[in-house]
Amino acid sequence: MPIQQWVRSCVALALCLAACSTGTANQVGPWFAASDASQRPETALDSSSEHADTSVADTSGADTSVADADATADATALTDAPDQAQGEDTPQVQDSAEVADTAPPSWRDWASYPAVLQRAQPTELWLLGDIHGDYARLTKLLSAAGLSNSPKTAAKAKWLGGTATLVVLGDMVDKGKDSLQVLEFVQNLQGAAQAAGGEVVVLLGNHEAEFLADPTAPKVSDFAGELLQNGIDPQAVAAGTAAPGGWLRNLPLAVRVGSWFACHAGDTHGQTLEQIEVQLEQGLSTGGFGAPALSADDSLLEARLAPPWWEGQNSDPETVLTTSTTALGVQHLVQGHQPGDVQFADGSKRKAGKLFQKFGQVFLVDVGMSAAVGFSTGALLHVHHKASGDTATVVTADGAENGLWP
Repeated sequence: MPIQQWVRSCVALALCLAACSTGTANQVGPWFAASDASQRPETALDSSSEHADTSVADTSGADTSVADADATADATALTDAPDQAQGEDTPQVQDSAEVADTAPPSWRDWASYPAVLQRAQPTELWLLGDIHGDYARLTKLLSAAGLSNSPKTAAKAKWLGGTATLVVLGDMVDKGKDSLQVLEFVQNLQGAAQAAGGEVVVLLGNHEAEFLADPTAPKVSDFAGELLQNGIDPQAVAAGTAAPGGWLRNLPLAVRVGSWFACHAGDTHGQTLEQIEVQLEQGLSTGGFGAPALSADDSLLEARLAPPWWEGQNSDPETVLTTSTTALGVQHLVQGHQPGDVQFADGSKRKAGKLFQKFGQVFLVDVGMSAAVGFSTGALLHVHHKASGDTATVVTADGAENGLWP
């Protein structure tokens, strides 16, 4: 049996053993060592920035964790783990059915952490698909694009993108071996970008959502195993009582940036921004991260491209996309989630690992950049905003930039 398969098969057993260990979190670095999310450095997406379209309470300089010292938060940090005794450093392990996140997430302040963000369009907009635990390729790609440095450790992350906006479309974890480094780097980049007048928007992907719903699920065993190897209890992370759980649980699921809308899997079912936001908030409040609004096969995080979600609806595919963009008040949809071959009804084909667009309306940015996936070494969608109209190019890990649209 290959060693990777053996490791994955042992994760469930290791999760049970985690409850018997004590004090292990203190053996790792300061960012990961905090058993409470409020003890780590993190910066909320500050919608009081010059890019914001909507008004949100100013969180500049404030701790954005779940377990804040403020009385409004300290009673809610563990609401997604109702059977767990509060105050324990290492939560008791529950079986898979008990771990599944079904409790209302009353910890989330929707005004400060909306399900759908809205931003004005910057001159330079960048969008990045699924990273899947490949820290080396992530930093090399962002460095080649001039957005960040490429440090050996995430703690030394520097933002070089000025006032640009970078949107990360989720699925930062699993498959690759460096999910924690990826998460720390992205978090640090958020703070650095904000200080420079730019912004890094990070969206939730299906892998993060599935982990938060049930950290014992086989699909998320890579991330759960990595947490255990670093002395971190996956259940505590999923409950938001250990870093980086609090940050993950408060991530938005979609963002509108000017005339561009981005989410992990793309399918909005022709809804407006307001309808999507209500659906997501209600879903999370009644079903947690395993709610159908997040987990259904045709959801915002799980919709597939076999066939593409805008085809097979007894309507012209381009018309379906136009209906979706019009309802959202945008002109373009951007999604990650699937890096492989895609066959379209008109006979055209997207090859695995290629950043691709269709009709100038939908852009596929998951290029399978993780070495664990192996389709490419990474690519970014770069949107240039001008008075004459937007143009989109593709920037690859070697620094090359090539036209994509129009």
